[in-house]
Amino acid sequence: MTFLLAYWPALSIVLILMLFGVFFFVPGWAGVTAGIVFSLSMAMTIFSVLQKHRNLYQEKPASKIKLVCNILFEIMGILLAMLLAGLLARYIAQLVTQQIGNDLIRFAAGISTGLLVGIGMGVLLQRVWGRFIKTLAEN
Repeated sequence: MTFLLAYWPALSIVLILMLFGVFFFVPGWAGVTAGIVFSLSMAMTIFSVLQKHRNLYQEKPASKIKLVCNILFEIMGILLAMLLAGLLARYIAQLVTQQIGNDLIRFAAGISTGLLVGIGMGVLLQRVWGRFIKTLAEN
């Protein structure tokens, strides 16, 4: 358990690099690998949410129902952020790259645009959703 917590960021980076490697070297397995990486990412996210709320519960005990509601609410927020970031990034990347003729430049511009939009949406939703979570935890 402590091994996972110590190398959490490195594990995430390795999963992303593995995903890109499979896309380029074994394109037939790309869909399966993307599903596995997405599932592992969600499991890591849910695990970190559970750890956070467990620590909060130990500091300031509350009812079990409130604890479960807070956990589910935060997981819903994470899923909403992922969904919105993915959809918005895809739409904006298509708008940005539709006039580019060179495939390699189109690919690089699409990845860069999608990454920037996804990060921006994640930061925005983290601030907005964080206020809701903080308000729920205080009540």
